[in-house]
Amino acid sequence: MYKENKGNGLSRLSWIQDEVLEDIVDEILNRALSAQQNSIQRLEKNVIDPFSSLFLAKASDITNQKNLKRVQGYHTISSAISNAIGYLHQKVIGSIDGFIDYDSGYDIESTNRKIIAEIKNKHNTMNSSNRDKVISDLDIAIKQKQNGWVAYLVIIIPKTPKRYKTQLSKRQVYEVDGTTFYEIATESKTAMRDLFYAVMDILDSRKPLGSSVVKYCENVLKEGIPE
Repeated sequence: MYKENKGNGLSRLSWIQDEVLEDIVDEILNRALSAQQNSIQRLEKNVIDPFSSLFLAKASDITNQKNLKRVQGYHTISSAISNAIGYLHQKVIGSIDGFIDYDSGYDIESTNRKIIAEIKNKHNTMNSSNRDKVISDLDIAIKQKQNGWVAYLVIIIPKTPKRYKTQLSKRQVYEVDGTTFYEIATESKTAMRDLFYAVMDILDSRKPLGSSVVKYCENVLKEGIPE
């Protein structure tokens, strides 16, 4: 459960310590700031597609070079931040009591719960060959362990905002959405939504986000994350 923390000494979430979550959020924020600062330099070093530039300018009604480069830079920033968010979830889940950030062959392990997991931020993170390899690696990993182990391929942001659990092999290898896995890990049905508000609170405490940004992000949450 999320508890708004206004200096009352209570953790925002019952299943992760505030200082641990704040350290993770600050690390991701620093990555985002670095991506922003370096976006133009990276853009200039990369080979830019002139045809793509033309269509981007026309579709976005951009008529000057500075604005076009800014939009192209935003794409670079967005990609870097999206990769960092997958790392955020790996670090957060690895900080839940009984879980560790394993990060060797797969991302997460819980010995007492007999769970291993690979965390992917979005449904389109993998192509078919990557996906097949992840499933195969998880299958081999639980085969090598004693009976009773379960493996999960966790898609934090699913293609459609619905909870699901799909078996992927003859062994106990499943694909689940992020909301479902956070509930498995924390035993809290609202854990992932609570995490969103805790992260928002931490970021807002660093520098106010603005009411329109908060409202927009809350709408994205409602539309993209199953309850």
